[in-house]
Amino acid sequence: MIPNRLTNAILYFVQIQLKMSSVAKATRAQTKLYLLGDSVTELRGGKLPSLRMALGFFLHHHLELKETIRQSSAVTITEIAKCWQKATIPMRDHQNCQTKLEQTFEEWRLLKKNKARTSPTQLARESDFVSRLEDLFDVAHADALTKTSVLQEDKDFLLAQREKGRRGSMAGVDETLATKKKRASKREEEMLARRQRMEQIKK
Repeated sequence: MIPNRLTNAILYFVQIQLKMSSVAKATRAQTKLYLLGDSVTELRGGKLPSLRMALGFFLHHHLELKETIRQSSAVTITEIAKCWQKATIPMRDHQNCQTKLEQTFEEWRLLKKNKARTSPTQLARESDFVSRLEDLFDVAHADALTKTSVLQEDKDFLLAQREKGRRGSMAGVDETLATKKKRASKREEEMLARRQRMEQIKK
């Protein structure tokens, strides 16, 4: 026979474990976002951010960190801008980018509000939204493809990222940046050498 004290202690331990398991399951369920899956705590990867990444990062700040819609969109666009700067592709004004992100959030919020409905319209809207999740969250400047200051390699990368699956990666962009630096350095050296020759001729 097991003493009553030991039995009670075992029962108490089992109850605590069950409670902890329930809390852990509830926490995991809370981090699962409607239509998106897991929330996004940082923007990683070799591509420009997708709609899923942008909205997931926004929702992490808005729902989990309890920031306002405006604060969440501001911090998200700031992080997204780092990726676009790395790709050396000009972006729209941050205010316009925030508006676009907030409109995407509103679209998601309305879908979530009506998720209990099984009407063809609701299902079609959900399907359309999900089909766009891996597409580029496109915040490129309207003239990004026509600006003479943007190299053709960067324009090609933007066009590739706009395709389904966002073809291409930042690895290629890094190589392009290294090439740009080499070209710029070579031009500076040639200009300096030309200047020196002109000065020698004058003497």
